[in-house]
Amino acid sequence: MSKYWREFSVAVRRRETPFYDRLYRLGKLVRGLSFPCIKPIHSFLYWEWAARTTLWHNFWRIVYYEPMFKSQCASVGPGFRMEYAGNGTTRIFGDVQIYIGSNVTIFDSTTFIGLKVFDKPKIHIGNNTYIGPGVQLSAGRKITIGKNCAIGSRLITDNPGHPTNILSRIEKNGGGPPAPEDIRSVKIGDFCWLPLNTFVYPGVAIGDGVVALAGTYINKDVPPFCQVAGQPMRIIRKLPIPPEIIELVGKERYESYLKAHEDLKL
Repeated sequence: MSKYWREFSVAVRRRETPFYDRLYRLGKLVRGLSFPCIKPIHSFLYWEWAARTTLWHNFWRIVYYEPMFKSQCASVGPGFRMEYAGNGTTRIFGDVQIYIGSNVTIFDSTTFIGLKVFDKPKIHIGNNTYIGPGVQLSAGRKITIGKNCAIGSRLITDNPGHPTNILSRIEKNGGGPPAPEDIRSVKIGDFCWLPLNTFVYPGVAIGDGVVALAGTYINKDVPPFCQVAGQPMRIIRKLPIPPEIIELVGKERYESYLKAHEDLKL
């Protein structure tokens, strides 16, 4: 049946005979049809649809998806919220311990991965941090994300995913976990903004207040309050350090930011 349908479809697209030509023009006409917009009616229908789907998603989020996810975490602080992105609930692969602070938001398309190289790899997410849609967190040992961050990274990983030694890859048919020495913990400081399509690589320590441009590959340490960009990453400028932040971090930590700026040569 599928063979005859494909032959029929090809004949119509090629308009091989007057009959197929008429079918082709009829199809184009049908595809071009549209219903006129009656603004009061369709505006009401839009808001009805938006309210109905929002209520529906929130009902399932509250009674089903969020509690399921929390049951798989080591700890979750108050004010946690899982936003809807079409998946229902986020996926967790491997025996990874997830620690989530207070008032954290993640999307149901977030992926948490724990490797088997070390026992119970850990992922920590600090208070008031926002994890955007499609973020993948892959931990072989430990990933720490600080407080008050906005994270849209495509991937944050403390491991290369597979063995870097070619003989190990051959032995395991190209797969297998990475070697223990290739797993290096990742730490992202407080107040960081890592937008869409940024990548954070193993062993990286990102200071407080760092802002990345979209698409940045962060493959080395970053001092606090800097803006970074590029593939590979480069520091493009120092960012202001407002004195008001002393109330949040304390004087000693604030002065360490100033010292890091003094030592940084661009």
